[in-house]
Amino acid sequence: MKSQPLSLWRYIGILALFLCACTNNTKEKQKNGILSETNQEISAADSTLLHFWDKFDMQDTAQVKNPDEGEQKLADFLGLLANAPDSALRDQAVAQMMDRAKVNRTSFDYFIKQYEHYLYDGNSPMRNDISYESVLRYLIKTDVLTDLEKEAYRPIYKLVLRNKVGQKAEDFSFALADGTKQKLSDTKAKYTFLMFYDPDCSHCKETIHQLRDTPQLVQLFDQLQVQVLAIDPWGDRAKWKAYQTELSDKWINGFDSDSKVLSFNLYDLKASPTIYLLDENKKVLLKDTYLEPVIQYFVQTN
Repeated sequence: MKSQPLSLWRYIGILALFLCACTNNTKEKQKNGILSETNQEISAADSTLLHFWDKFDMQDTAQVKNPDEGEQKLADFLGLLANAPDSALRDQAVAQMMDRAKVNRTSFDYFIKQYEHYLYDGNSPMRNDISYESVLRYLIKTDVLTDLEKEAYRPIYKLVLRNKVGQKAEDFSFALADGTKQKLSDTKAKYTFLMFYDPDCSHCKETIHQLRDTPQLVQLFDQLQVQVLAIDPWGDRAKWKAYQTELSDKWINGFDSDSKVLSFNLYDLKASPTIYLLDENKKVLLKDTYLEPVIQYFVQTN
């Protein structure tokens, strides 16, 4: 029956209060700015993106660093960038913007940091690997940075290209509480809710308790055949074992005893928890997400 999931729309609003990472007032302001943009009908996104910075003076450092001007301008730009139809347009838009910024090295460096802060920081509600790909492609090619400076971005670029939506998730082995080994690919379910967590992380605890203790969520996951796979990748077996009672016995609770997830950068664990939603073939449906978008995905697709 589909009526039960639809009733969760009210619940989603409440969930959002618990599941969003902590942000300061500026981040919330930027988030609201982006939401207002993305709700608009964009009929000429290419033209808007490519001319977005035409009238902005990159030489005016005071304007660039003013949160109500440079930062807000970037927030609006990121909202449009996230809705660009393809990577070529995103690349071109970012390149044109940064080429304008490089006339003033102070402005150039400022926007590099802002891009990282909003698109890649684990606590940013606007983080977006797809948009950040375009920024990273520009940074490893630009003539403004030295070869050494460019090298710092190459590992990050390789990392954001992993486990993209539509790709098969990187397989890995983990230990169960009884000492047996299992692989991600061994998990049999219509959906796999893959969650990397840290037992000491307060936000992880909130998410785990929501998943475990909310009847609507338990029922929804059961109904849609969602297997929760909770993995501690941080290497402290004692803490992992001590935390087992906090997890549902319906979940698969694993420990990366070989530390391969971190050692080989199989997944980008810049925040805790890091959540992926996978299909039955272990292809990525949602990458580096929150619990709320997972619920929204289920409501919209089932």
